[in-house]
Amino acid sequence: MTFSQHPSSSSSEIAQTFGASILSRDTAAPSWRMALLRGIVWGLIGMLYAPLFTGFAELFEGLGFGHGTYIAAAALAGGVGAALYGAREVALIATGIGVLVGVLVLMLFAEHIAVFHVVLVASAVAGLVGLTVSFPARCSRHVPGKTMAGLATGALCGGFLALVEPFHPNPFPSFAVLAFLVSVNGVLYVSTVRWWLSLSRRLHCESRPCYIIESLVMATLAGVAAGSVWMMIGPLIDFEVGLWQSASASMHERIPMAILGGLFGGALAGMLLEFFRFSWVHDL
Repeated sequence: MTFSQHPSSSSSEIAQTFGASILSRDTAAPSWRMALLRGIVWGLIGMLYAPLFTGFAELFEGLGFGHGTYIAAAALAGGVGAALYGAREVALIATGIGVLVGVLVLMLFAEHIAVFHVVLVASAVAGLVGLTVSFPARCSRHVPGKTMAGLATGALCGGFLALVEPFHPNPFPSFAVLAFLVSVNGVLYVSTVRWWLSLSRRLHCESRPCYIIESLVMATLAGVAAGSVWMMIGPLIDFEVGLWQSASASMHERIPMAILGGLFGGALAGMLLEFFRFSWVHDL
């Protein structure tokens, strides 16, 4: 790939839940002010999604995934993004831990340690914080369901790109890929997240103790943040020549247009969601 988010339940119950997610819209007429606000919010989401997807895509392409890179990268970026936006203050703390650990290790041991080790250290520190610190806000029990939604919709959108790109004469440009993924993935996520949350409850994913869920969420997000630090700084220093170094260098070449595509796709998706009166999902 190259380019320039109760098993035993009856079908009627699932249909009702899915239908409710589609129809749970405000019946009031949309306003341009709210559409603009939602467009700005989703544009920012797209700007954050773009580096995630680009980094994952470069890594998977380097591992020889071919066109399947779209599926794996979009699924992971969608899942991580959903966890990031769903976990709120837990996500902010975890990201801060990951960035701090990544920078400190980079400053002290850049020539003596691999990025994989940094990810493990950041995940371990954040996981320990999640297990020992009690956060005052509501528990992040909804994050597993949101993560499942992000993984599924991301894989679906990435699968579409993987199917159609071989029939295109040239590789898809970064701007077009990110504009498509952020907009279509965003709309699908908002449309289906309530169904995935219902499935998560049926699978008892939310029945685990809160501190365990938060610890796992924090460990995941901190690991991604620490790895992202190394991916962004890699070309500026001489460390770990190989897959990570080449992926980091390629990522830097694609980032500007990818971020622009994510911004455009996010703004478009946000405004469409408001015009068609889809409910905000940050309180689910």
